[in-house]
Amino acid sequence: MDSSRPHSHPPREIVSIADTCSAALQSMPRLEIWLKERGLPVDTALVPLMCLQTAFFTPWLPPETCYQMSRLTVWLMAVDNVLDAPDAADAPDTADSAGPDETPTRVRAWHRVLAGHGSDGGSDSDDPMARALAEIARGLHRDGRPELLAVWRKSMHQTLIGMQCERETVRTAAAGGGVPRLADYLRHGAWTIGVEQQVTALWALMDEPGLPRRLPVLLGALREAATAIRLLNDLRGHQREQTEGKTDALAIGLTEQETYQRAEAGLENCRRALAPLTAAGYGSAVALERVALWHARMYHRFDPVRPGRATTSSLPGGPGSAAQARHTPFVPQSREAPDMSIEQEVLDVIASGGQCDNAKLAELFDRLEPVDTDLLLGTWQGGGFEHTSENAALLTKMRWYGKRFVDADHVEPLLCRDEDGTVFSYEEMGLATLREVIYRGKQSTAMVYDQLPIIDHFRRLTDNVLLCVMDKKETPTDFYFHLTRVPASLPQPSGDGR
Repeated sequence: MDSSRPHSHPPREIVSIADTCSAALQSMPRLEIWLKERGLPVDTALVPLMCLQTAFFTPWLPPETCYQMSRLTVWLMAVDNVLDAPDAADAPDTADSAGPDETPTRVRAWHRVLAGHGSDGGSDSDDPMARALAEIARGLHRDGRPELLAVWRKSMHQTLIGMQCERETVRTAAAGGGVPRLADYLRHGAWTIGVEQQVTALWALMDEPGLPRRLPVLLGALREAATAIRLLNDLRGHQREQTEGKTDALAIGLTEQETYQRAEAGLENCRRALAPLTAAGYGSAVALERVALWHARMYHRFDPVRPGRATTSSLPGGPGSAAQARHTPFVPQSREAPDMSIEQEVLDVIASGGQCDNAKLAELFDRLEPVDTDLLLGTWQGGGFEHTSENAALLTKMRWYGKRFVDADHVEPLLCRDEDGTVFSYEEMGLATLREVIYRGKQSTAMVYDQLPIIDHFRRLTDNVLLCVMDKKETPTDFYFHLTRVPASLPQPSGDGR
């Protein structure tokens, strides 16, 4: 990509409110016409809100991007309205109330459009939702980066899956069944709130060099933000959703204060993970932070499903609310002096590419949980915690990228980059296998080199980040490094040796 193009990074100077409003004003009439012509079940009174929010996300990008993003946001609102509609057996026969037999068929058609099997024929569909989605997908495919569009398509597929699960939850509850586990609810709820779809689409439309390499950190921060926004949504809309028979975090068992605290902690985790990237001026991180900021502030003020009923009351569970007064007040930690655990401290070092001393890493390694083979399978991007040792210098010289675990008997331990940046498996030092090994008192899956006297031991920081140590025969000092999972939706190295 051409890094000299003006929208590779957000400008260092502050973008004026007038610039943001200008992009929104240019999009509003186009979006209202498009919404009416496509016949989507969204109130046109929401058009200004949709355009203002997308202009706020990335005010340094062209107005055309604002329009594309506004269409996507409207479609996400429309699909939520369609899948929230009562079954045909309980509602009048309208274009937007899908019966129990019709809904799965429509959803399957939307999946096909996203997969590229219906993006051309979607324009001829009788379903206005499919036609609109095909148009949105064509625009993104025309202007977006293929490797990042794969991430956006995955998020859209997950949205549809999550919304179908929520629909089934409502029907189960109506039939006297139980509520889902909180972890399951939040996993689907983070997908269906719309934040991930907006952010991944913005990433696809950005001309930011090296963005795919930052995806492991960005996606972790995005998941924190999406879960937090889901919880804030539940707080603001709980009474409405109760009357609609829907399940939310409060119905499952969280108190208002617990829900608010979890949301605030998730937003803070997101900001911490992004801090090194936003400080460096990466538009991908700035956009994610602004998306999270917009949605958090919005839910603190009103329920966007009922925008005409804006309220000045405090968010339930937050500072100043009645529920908060009955409990110990929650005070968010200062960003300048956070009371971080050692785990979070090391995660921050990994995100920033900084250094960390061996004593701290050894203390953390010994208390972390071991890993199994299933967790390791896939491609991981690696990095070190120091740059002066012999091992660190060798990996730098090799342009080491990471590791790929195909199965227990096939590991490519030295994925490297060539001069063009292409990732390949360097096999002159052999391959490796996975074996159960007891190390420092814990049995865990470890990587044993086929031809070298080296064993790499792993401990789980998160499901997607590992703390690792290289145990090399006759070397007195341990070499610590880290691995971060590469999303399966990204292009994988070929595995061919060089």
